[in-house]
This record gives sequence, C-alpha cells and structure tokens, in this order.
Amino acid sequence: MTTRILYSCQFSASYEDVQHSMLDLVKHIDRSRFEPLVLCTPGGQLPALAAKENARVLTVGQGVNWHYSPRNPLTTIRDIYSVARQIIKLARTENVRIVHTFDGMVFVAAILAKLFLKDLQVIWLDCGFTLRYRSYNRALLRWCFHRVARVATISKTRQQQLLAEGLDPARSAVFPCGTDFHLSSSASELHNGSYPHSTIRIGIIGRIFPVENFERFLQSARIVADKHPLVQFVIVGKPGTQHDEMEYWQQMVKLIHRLDLGDHVTFQSQMEELPTLLDSFDLVVSSSHLETFGHTLLEAMALSKPVVATAMGGVPEVVTDGEVGFLVPPNDAEALANRISQLVEDAALRKAMGNKGHERVLRHYDIRAITKQWETLYDELLQN
Repeated sequence: MTTRILYSCQFSASYEDVQHSMLDLVKHIDRSRFEPLVLCTPGGQLPALAAKENARVLTVGQGVNWHYSPRNPLTTIRDIYSVARQIIKLARTENVRIVHTFDGMVFVAAILAKLFLKDLQVIWLDCGFTLRYRSYNRALLRWCFHRVARVATISKTRQQQLLAEGLDPARSAVFPCGTDFHLSSSASELHNGSYPHSTIRIGIIGRIFPVENFERFLQSARIVADKHPLVQFVIVGKPGTQHDEMEYWQQMVKLIHRLDLGDHVTFQSQMEELPTLLDSFDLVVSSSHLETFGHTLLEAMALSKPVVATAMGGVPEVVTDGEVGFLVPPNDAEALANRISQLVEDAALRKAMGNKGHERVLRHYDIRAITKQWETLYDELLQN
C-alpha cells in the first residue's frame, strides 16, 4: 500500500528553485511506496508540469498564485484558510499523512491544518533567502517552528539563519537541491551544429529582477566583449509580473543599448528544454547579490560546464572556487569579467573545470540519491 504525500507551493506561474525542487521529487519518488499529490493554483504552468510527471493535481483558488503579503491582509487570510481547509479535507478523505511544503505561505496553512489533525506531519523545504524578518513574521515563524515535523534548508548558510530565528536543531535538516540533468538524453547537437566554432556562448539564467543583478553581468559583458569580439551572451529568463520587475527589465534593455551590446547579448525566455540550452553554452554565469543555493549553476555543472558566480549565500557550498569554476565578490563587474575572460581564453581550463563540476554533481547532488534521503525522512516521520 502506498503512502500519499501532498506537495504544495504558492506560485504556479514562475519556474524556479521552489517549483523545480518539488517537481524533481514528484518525478523521482518511489511510486511503489509513495503516491505524490500536488496542490496548487489552477493558473500558470505548474499544474501541467506536475501532470506530465503523472502526479495527481488538485487546485484551489484562482490565478497563478495564492496571496501572502501584509499589503493584502484580507486576500492573504482568505487564501491561507482555503489551502488549510483543502489540506484537512485531503487528510480526512484521501488519508494524506505528510504535507511537504515549499514556501512560507503553504507552510503556515499546513500548520493551521495540523491544529485539527494531530497525526499530520508537516515538512517545510525553505528555498528562501530572507535575511531579516519583521516582528510579526518572526512571531508567526516561531509559532510554526514548534509544530513542524522538520524544516529543511537547501544550504547550511540558510540553516544557520533559521536556527538564529529560533528553530530547534532537532527539527532542522539540510537537503540540498539535486539535479537529473546529467541523466538527460539531450546531446550537444545545438552547440555543435548551430554556432561557429570560434563563438564562445556565455549563459546567465534566472528571472529578470533586481536580485539577479543583471546590470553587473551586462557591465562585465561589455568588458569581455572589448577583448573578445566573437563572444555571445545569452540571458535566459523573463521579467516578473510585478510593476517594479517590469521596470527593471526595461532598464536592462536600455542598458544593453547604452553599453552598445546589441550585437553581443540576446534574450531567450523559453526554458522548457533547459538541458539542451545549457549544453549549448561554453560557460554559465551568476551575478546575483542574494542567492540561497544556485540551482542553475548545479545544472550547468551536471552538463560539464564551468561556472563563474558571485560568492553569495549558499553558492560557495556548491561552487568550489578554482576547481569547478570561479567565485568573485558581489557587485564587482571587473572581477566577474576577468574570470569570464580567463575561461574564454583557455579551452583546456574550461574542459577541466567542467569535468570536475560533473564529478562533484555525481558525488553530492544526484537527484536520485537526494530523493532517497527524502524517502528515509518520510519513513521516519510515519513511524513516529
């Protein structure tokens, strides 16, 4: 008999670390022992992606996300109540015994549901990077911490932040993101067949909003392009839905023109075939000034791509400086450009670092091994 695990996150539109981590588990969980159910909003791409992995999808509410903001208290309360009520219903009618949440909003809703379901086990995988909480957030967080079965973080850096917020070490664990990109059947046809051999393609991937610090990436691109005119930079992502995020995207478009990078920089929003796209790059960059883990860097390493990244948050736990790529200080466009140029100029170094990155993924970040760790935790909680 299989045990039903309910997976849920707040956003259905964006496809980032949160949704990626959830779908990886849904895809690789042992179906002979566990049955994944996915709870989300009906809008966005998440329902279809979960269904593609043969998961049963249940939806609540409208649009592409549930609300969770002090600026919209009434809709926030409404959505938390709706999600909590659905969790209670599924526990009672579908015998859901574990709720695995992937963001703070659903975490709160699941803890509220637990008030009516003594045996419900709640897990929160925190992929966030909040460094300072307001007083009301801190009080709510600590109230939830006392009732949760386990709070997992994707990096030791983030774990220490939550321990400082009052999380009991006995309820804490680190479960890094994993990847299956090294198992992908996609070959290097795009790279080998579509671009001149002399062209070096440099990719950066992420939602186009201020945290990703694209302006530093573009400034470094200008420096690199001055030395290496054949280099091409590809920004893979799209602007967020908020007004300030749209404004930021427009600012980046203007900056490309101001830096005269029109012949060197292209945008690409399609991310469904990300393994193939990553495989078309010679190296991958992250210029973020706030990063919990660096999932895209991990995926690039899985495909034997060297990486250059800012040494922020949990990134140094993933990227060993000088071995699988380079770490640079945040907000330093010149340092970023120098390391990119070093890899552009040295094909042997690119290959050596790429191979070591691939080996590191096999040792520490294979999604199959990480999923086994989650299954062990599920078994432990069910026995308790």
